[in-house]
Amino acid sequence: MNLKRMYYLSTFILLIFLLQMPLDCARARANDDKKKTEKKKAEPFSIKRVTQGMGLYAINDLSPDGRHAVLIARKPQQSPNLYLINLSNLSILPPITDFKWGAANPSWSPDGWLLVFAGFGSDSNFSDIYTLDLKTSRKRQLTANNFNDRDPVFTPDGKRVLFTTDESPLPDAAFGILHIAAVPVGGGKSEYFTEDECSSVQPGISPDGKSVLLVKIDEDSGRHSLWQYGPDGKPIASLTGRTFARIHGYVPSSSANMIVIWGQEEPEQQEGIYILDMKTRQVRPLPDPDSPKTNPAVSPSGSLIAYTSQTETGRHLFLYNIASGQVQQLTLKGDTFSPVFSSNEQILFGSDREKEPELFLVDLASPLPEKK
Repeated sequence: MNLKRMYYLSTFILLIFLLQMPLDCARARANDDKKKTEKKKAEPFSIKRVTQGMGLYAINDLSPDGRHAVLIARKPQQSPNLYLINLSNLSILPPITDFKWGAANPSWSPDGWLLVFAGFGSDSNFSDIYTLDLKTSRKRQLTANNFNDRDPVFTPDGKRVLFTTDESPLPDAAFGILHIAAVPVGGGKSEYFTEDECSSVQPGISPDGKSVLLVKIDEDSGRHSLWQYGPDGKPIASLTGRTFARIHGYVPSSSANMIVIWGQEEPEQQEGIYILDMKTRQVRPLPDPDSPKTNPAVSPSGSLIAYTSQTETGRHLFLYNIASGQVQQLTLKGDTFSPVFSSNEQILFGSDREKEPELFLVDLASPLPEKK
């Protein structure tokens, strides 16, 4: 009986082995094909490293004249501070801020001579709003309190700064709901920009440059909606209604009269990128809904959208052509972040593709030959 059992067991094992062999061979062939495909695959455009030892955190929008951009970087043994990059020759000037605990959220004035940003002072655990005059290098502190003030932006006339704060409107109260406040550029007392009782965050300027944008958060459902307001703080219209559960950010494009939104239609969904047509008020997603999309940037012409997407090999840079509807992957190495168009044919982006987070530039006018 034992011999019979051993015979049947041996036969069964041999049968399993013989059945498994074709599967193993098929997997080996598939892996070989995948390696060959990956070996042939190459980045389509020339990519140049711009900085070394920069410790890049983020790249912000261009100046109104398109000549400079603001970088947030953290050099060794230092806090993240602001730097200017000259886009004509890619030279980087010495840091323009020196906060002990860092600076963030820089934004340009309409005339391009002032920067507004959130900074952490030497004795503060909270961020305050500051301006920097690029002509005189004079820094002015606009808010000073034990609350977090962030995301500042100039009003269209350049006379006030709007920002998100968690300071309660009630005297001697603890932290309140997030809301948009306004403060004069020359200094003075900040005040509510809107009279809404719900939370409001992320102030911005509409594509026409005449009105204000902000994100309102429904107190009951928690859903986000993008709103258009007049400079007087009066609501004009809800631009997205209840389309989005979350709006992480948005990029207005004056040349294309659109707003590119980074958001989620439902909380459990992955992040995506959407185009809001300001003329029709229609919202449409970018192609390939199964691919997560983050950190959008829009070309000066409004015809291209760059974004990052998590893939099996890292978070890479992609390009969407609005006219053709085509999507193209631009990077294959490292993790990318914070893309910004420096022109219609060049994109600045951060990446650790050479180990440390540095600034890189991809030139869409310099395609590389395909590998055979």
